[in-house]
Amino acid sequence: MPRRAWLLALGAIAVRAAASFTVAVIQSDGTRDLRMAELIEAGRFTEALLVGVPPPPPLHPLLTALVDVAIGNRTAAGIAVSVILGGLAVIPLYWIARRTWDDRVATVAAALYSLLPAVVDFQIEPITEGAFMFFFLAAMAVGWSALEERSWERTVAAAGCAALAWLTRPEGIYLLPLFAAAALFRFSRFSLVAVPVFVATWLVLAYPYLSFIHAHTGRWQPSLSPIPGMILDTLTGARAPGTAVQDFEEYREVRKHGILLGGAVLLGANFFGKALFYVLGLFLLLGLYRPTPAEGRRSLLAYQLLAAFGYLVPIALSFVASTPFSHRFLLLPATLLLPVIAVGLVRAAEWTRRPQALPILAGALCLAMAVRDFRPRRADKLGMKEAGLAILKSIGPGKRVFATHGQVEFYAQSAWVPLPETVTIQDLEAAKLDAFAFGPSDPKLEERIRERHRFLGEFPSPPRKDVLPVRVYLATP
Repeated sequence: MPRRAWLLALGAIAVRAAASFTVAVIQSDGTRDLRMAELIEAGRFTEALLVGVPPPPPLHPLLTALVDVAIGNRTAAGIAVSVILGGLAVIPLYWIARRTWDDRVATVAAALYSLLPAVVDFQIEPITEGAFMFFFLAAMAVGWSALEERSWERTVAAAGCAALAWLTRPEGIYLLPLFAAAALFRFSRFSLVAVPVFVATWLVLAYPYLSFIHAHTGRWQPSLSPIPGMILDTLTGARAPGTAVQDFEEYREVRKHGILLGGAVLLGANFFGKALFYVLGLFLLLGLYRPTPAEGRRSLLAYQLLAAFGYLVPIALSFVASTPFSHRFLLLPATLLLPVIAVGLVRAAEWTRRPQALPILAGALCLAMAVRDFRPRRADKLGMKEAGLAILKSIGPGKRVFATHGQVEFYAQSAWVPLPETVTIQDLEAAKLDAFAFGPSDPKLEERIRERHRFLGEFPSPPRKDVLPVRVYLATP
């Protein structure tokens, strides 16, 4: 790899490191992963693997725990794993773009990735996206290189990256059929054996967690999440399409226009809007029109397009099955299409017939994205942080705390208390808790707690406009 690629990776890491200081309150998935890391460090592995609804794969919390041993700050460790691996994902992306086109396209694609706000948003917190992006892109790049060079060592390395991607997010399972497709694009006698070697290596590395999933679900499936099963049941007719559409704001268009049209509107708005920063979608369409890769590289371009658009298929099916949706699911296909977007930028610059047009155009886009990268994040949830710190000050760390938002428990440094997803007053009484924190989401449960326990206060204190209030009760009469 040229030095330019490593400098771009260092720049991406620096952007993420700086942007991480704009986070006012860690998001709920981050508190879950940090809780998993805490339990792993304590040797409570089974409990760690079952934190969350549904529980996520264990690799990011495991890496966080390992880094925490070295630096002694679990939150910083989780953020460092995301920031560093998310930034280093520039390297395989640059390789793929350079191999398909040239250094110019690769440089633009890497610069766009380094500053793309939707990607930066999720790679500056102690959650899975940074590690997943790195291992997924590395598996694609190393896998294609293995087929080109007919290398057994790279085939095994690609399978290892694919297993690590799956151990970070369930969507990593997609790399198995994707490598088989790559073998067809680069068909040879070597590829006939490379696919079984790839699958066998993946199974060896994935089997411990696969067996854990089987032990807890009774089925051989890629995740503890029920979502893949819900989609499969819908496709097989065991569950009616559109049953119990989720009561999320994201499904407003689905409810209004129906599954097909509403799903297309929702997917398009999130993909071209949130994931591609609105304006990049125009250059994507321009790049898709006669993308003209380097000579002999059409199969590699087809591989990238298959990876991106094939990844969107289960997301589209989620509208049919009415499963949860977030624009974070679109970050990987958006990243895979950044080289095509870079081609569109190059073409637009060439139309001006001015040699300085490309750096000016790319620089203007990067500057606009950088402004958004460094905006404050989640200041509206400061009440959760203040509530957690108030509990910590009142009763100390390691207490048993229930909160309707996981951030309160995190900032209170509470002990982990396994509770069912739908909590009743009987569950809370049986858990022998020391404190309770409520947002506006469950007034009936809060009313029962208010009758029995002492009110500590409402946070933030004093109240602030546009900040969600959190009310805290201590388990004393």
